Amino acid sequence: MISLLVPFRANGPRDQRIKSWAWIEKRWRAVLPEAELCVGTDTGEPFSKCVAVNDAYAQSSGDMLVIADADSWVEREVIEKGLMIAAHKEHLVVPWWKAHRLRKSDSQAVMKHDPAGPNPVTAEMRKACEGEGPSPASAAMVLCIQRRAFERVGGMDPRFRGWGSEDVSFGLATWTLLGRNEYSMGEAFALYHPQPKNDDGFRVWKNDAGMENIPLYNRYAQAQGRPDLMTAICSEHPLPSASVPVGAAPTLDPADLVVMPQRDEVLVTAPIARETMFG
Repeated sequence: MISLLVPFRANGPRDQRIKSWAWIEKRWRAVLPEAELCVGTDTGEPFSKCVAVNDAYAQSSGDMLVIADADSWVEREVIEKGLMIAAHKEHLVVPWWKAHRLRKSDSQAVMKHDPAGPNPVTAEMRKACEGEGPSPASAAMVLCIQRRAFERVGGMDPRFRGWGSEDVSFGLATWTLLGRNEYSMGEAFALYHPQPKNDDGFRVWKNDAGMENIPLYNRYAQAQGRPDLMTAICSEHPLPSASVPVGAAPTLDPADLVVMPQRDEVLVTAPIARETMFG
């Protein structure tokens, strides 16, 4: 069974995310109708995506998990490929290589289309937001992973609050305890919502001073490629009712214990394989 885990909380009744999620939810139900949809939330301040993802996990029963931001989706062939790769072994799969964070006007145009119809994102919309999406190394937007693999890293670290470093830290944990993350050649799309920034230009959430996650992220960065250190960090936040203990997967290959690329670095210098980079 597949469970779709979506973290979501609106900042008030007029939050743009409410309208965006209403469209995205219908899109996911059309793209992945067989999935159990679990929407998680968090009541703390500032909002923690990690707490909300773990909340969605607690509601779920699937042995395969798709973790998707509430503003993001991928198309059917992309998620099918990602789930197939993730089912092969315990590791994290990022089923996209290009990410498109759509402009406000383009998002509004997209939401006028039937969410159950053909993909309404045009080539012009893609070009208008070129270079604005995250790198797949950030482990954001849409991910595929086995349930037991998610449990081995303790889920997402609930100590991350506000915006910044929670996704990439999760990616460092999976890379270190499960083996190198795998990337597929799909596209991911995100609808527009405002992204407030502090005086230094860093993105922040409401009531979030920004950059407060950096010390915790630094611990993850120092532990990458070190299963013993990463196990110790992830053991600080184990998931309740997990079926497997925190620690390295039996499929972990020592050859995978290399430094994960930074989120803005090119992942490989060799030509990219047609379907996936790491097979």
